[in-house]
Amino acid sequence: MALVAIAMLLPPLLPVVLCAAGFVAARLYNGRSTQPLSAAGGARLGWMTGLWLFVVVAVLYAAAALSLSSPQGWEQAKSMWAQLPQASKLLTLTQHEFFVQLLMALPFFFFLLTLLPGLGGMIGAKLFRRRQS
Repeated sequence: MALVAIAMLLPPLLPVVLCAAGFVAARLYNGRSTQPLSAAGGARLGWMTGLWLFVVVAVLYAAAALSLSSPQGWEQAKSMWAQLPQASKLLTLTQHEFFVQLLMALPFFFFLLTLLPGLGGMIGAKLFRRRQS
């Protein structure tokens, strides 16, 4: 639950971190491979990095949904949200509405978590392109 609090406090840094993930993936590939990485290859590598990140987020979403599906878990979460001023909107939601919003956010997170690392991978491939002899 500490990750949720951190994510609520630092949303402006998320796009930068996601682009950096693809950038680092392209940089690591260029450092270890003998083949040059094209911009399209860097975008693909960053997209795959973002895809794995989305899988992790989806598993965390599922774990959160399981813990909040019980009445005790729901009440514990509401008492925790009451302490965070950023989460005041969540206090008015019913359990069903919360789960619907959680499911509606998954496609948005898929595109966010795959496109931005793809962009970072493309930039990383362009910046670290090896000179061909």
